[in-house]
Amino acid sequence: MEFRPEYYAVLESLSTGTKTVKEIAELVDMEPHDVEAVISALMGHGLVERREKGLLFKKEAYALTERGWEVLYRWREEVKGRVEKAAELRRAGRVEEAEEVLAPVESVLPLMLTLGLLDMALYAAALGQLATLDEAAELGGDAFDNGDFDVGDDAF
Repeated sequence: MEFRPEYYAVLESLSTGTKTVKEIAELVDMEPHDVEAVISALMGHGLVERREKGLLFKKEAYALTERGWEVLYRWREEVKGRVEKAAELRRAGRVEEAEEVLAPVESVLPLMLTLGLLDMALYAAALGQLATLDEAAELGGDAFDNGDFDVGDDAF
């Protein structure tokens, strides 16, 4: 099955347990009708199954199938591999290549950060933000002190 960011996002959201369409939509920042379309496609590929959730008030919810877990793990490794490759390319000064490598998966990176599946330093390096932090660190402790705010004890 071909990687699609919206498919991956829904699978990743289900990796933390059975969820309703509304819960998935909130987590992946999609409209519920779009989530329903993605779920329908994922069910067609045997990656997601419908279940009931709740004791008294039953709600229709969705969970990963065994095949869904397999695809999720494969795609998760693909995304992490792309992020690592992009970081490596940026460190080598090959920014355009890094952006090309990252483009197909860039939309799912914030979700991976939220779920704790991606290291912030690696994410920053892949997006080229680490160089700015490294340069500031070389300037010393005053690099971040521009007088805009006070973090002393008298702030409270």
